[in-house]
Amino acid sequence: MPGKRPNILFFCVDEMRADHLACMGNPMVKTPNLDRLAAGGTLFRRAYCNNPICMPARATMFTGLLPRDHGLRVNGQSLRQDIPVLPQLFKAAGYRTHAAGKLHLTPWVPKEDPPRPEHFPESMAHWKEGRLNTFPVPYYGFDRVDFVGGHTSYAYGDYPAWLREQGGDPAQLGPDQALEPPTGAPLTYKMRLPVEWHYNRFISDRTIETIHESARDGQPFFAWCSFPDPHMPVAPPAPYCHQYSPDDVALPAAREGEADVLPPVYRQVLSGDLKPNGVDNRGVTEAHKREIIAGTYGMITHLDMEIGRVLDALEASGQAGNTIVVFTSDHGDMMGDHGLLWKSFYTFRGCVQIPLIIAVPGGVKGQVTETLACQLDALPTLLGLASLPMPDDGWALRPTPFERGSVQPLQSYPGCNLAALLRGQVVTSKREDVVIENDDPTTGFRVRALVTDRYRLTVYPGTSHGELFDLQEDPDELWNLWGRPDCRELRQSLTGRLLERYAQETPLFPIPPWNS
Repeated sequence: MPGKRPNILFFCVDEMRADHLACMGNPMVKTPNLDRLAAGGTLFRRAYCNNPICMPARATMFTGLLPRDHGLRVNGQSLRQDIPVLPQLFKAAGYRTHAAGKLHLTPWVPKEDPPRPEHFPESMAHWKEGRLNTFPVPYYGFDRVDFVGGHTSYAYGDYPAWLREQGGDPAQLGPDQALEPPTGAPLTYKMRLPVEWHYNRFISDRTIETIHESARDGQPFFAWCSFPDPHMPVAPPAPYCHQYSPDDVALPAAREGEADVLPPVYRQVLSGDLKPNGVDNRGVTEAHKREIIAGTYGMITHLDMEIGRVLDALEASGQAGNTIVVFTSDHGDMMGDHGLLWKSFYTFRGCVQIPLIIAVPGGVKGQVTETLACQLDALPTLLGLASLPMPDDGWALRPTPFERGSVQPLQSYPGCNLAALLRGQVVTSKREDVVIENDDPTTGFRVRALVTDRYRLTVYPGTSHGELFDLQEDPDELWNLWGRPDCRELRQSLTGRLLERYAQETPLFPIPPWNS
C-alpha cells in the first residue's frame, strides 16, 4: 500500500561467521533461504561487529553507539535505560514491537542480593527458581517478549514451558541424552530433541504470530527474531546433525610459527595458561575441529530452514512488499582458525566479520557490495528507510534567547545511513573504516582495532604489541606485519587514522539541553 510505513523484520543469530553462508562463497554449507533473501536484496561482503562479544555488540546494534558510549562494555552489565534504542523509537512511531528469542541486554547471572527479577528479567536463576514465569514488559521498547535465554543444553525463559506443553522434555536438549555418545570434541554433540520442539521453532512460530497479527489489524511491526544458534555448545538436532560429514570439512586457516609474531598473549592462550571465557585451547585435534565445523554447519542449515518458514509466512500474509528484512549476527567465531576456538578479545576475521543481508521494498535486488558496514549503521539505516528522524535530530536549530552567531551542525551518531546504497541511488559518501573495541576482563587489555579497505590494525594499549595485516595480500591473516621495520610507517599512519576515527565517532549524545 503506497505511503504505508514499512515493517521491520530483523533476524539476528549468535556467533555466526560471515563465511558460513553459501551466498558468501562457502562451498559446503547449505543456506537456500538466506541465499533467497540475498537475491532479493543486498549482500554485504565486508560487514563487521564493533565488539566481538555478545552483549556489547547487541547494545551497539540497538543504540547506534560504540560500547564506550552506550556503556555496556563487557558481558554481565546492563544497557542503560536513558538511551534511545531501536524498538523504542519504532514503538514511539506507532509500531507493534515484538522480540522472540535471545535479547542479552541485561545479565544472565546478575550479582544481586536480594533477588530483583523486575530489574533482571533475563536472569537464568529467576526463571529456573520460579521468580519469573512470564517476561515483564515493556522492555527496552518491546511491547511483547517471547524470551529464550541461554544456549542449546541450557535454554531457559518462556521456551521450556512451551516445550513441556508440546510433550517434550528439556533434558533432551543436553549431551546426556545425545543421539550418539559425544566423541570428545569440545562442547559438541548430536541433540536428541526433535526439530518441531526445538527452541528455534518456538522463536519462528512466535515471530510468525506477529506477522499474522499485523496483517489482520494493519499496524506496522518491528519484529526482533533472534536465534541463540549457532553459538556453542554445537548441538544440531536430526536430520541436521547428520547432514555434514567432518571428513568433508576443510581445516581452518593456520601456519606453523604464526604465534611467534603475534602478541605474547596468544602463546599463553594456545598453551592453556590463559583461558579466555574459560575455554582451554589445548588438546583440540584436527578431527575435533572438523566435527565442530560440521556440527555448526548443521545448526546453520537448521536456522536457515526456520528463517525460511518466517519468510514464507511474510509472503503469504501479503506484507513482503512492505517489509524491510535484515539478517545479521552479533559477532563471529574462531572455529579453530589460528588454533583458537569460540570468541574472546580476538580481532581476527573469523571473530569480527559478520554476515549482513538487507532487503528493502523497491530496493536493489541481488546486489553484492564490498562497501564497509558495521553495527553502528543499523540504527540510522533503519530509521532512514522508515523515514523516521534520528533521536533529537535538529537540536542545533532550536533557537534560544542566548544564542550568538550560527550553530554548526555536529553529527549526533557515528553510524552511516545505508538507505541510498540499498535503493540503488547515488551514494555520495561511504564508510572508509570500522572501529572495533573490546575491554577484556580475562587479560585486562582494552583492545582497539581499525579495519580499512585493505588493512586491519589492532593495538593493545599499555603494551608495545599489536597486529597489522594486509587483508588484500593475506586474507587469512597469517603474517603479522606489526614488528617489521619496513611496515613501521604504515603502522604509524594507521594508528593515527584509528585515533582520528575514534575522535570523529565520539557522539554528541546524550543530547544536553541547548543553553547559553
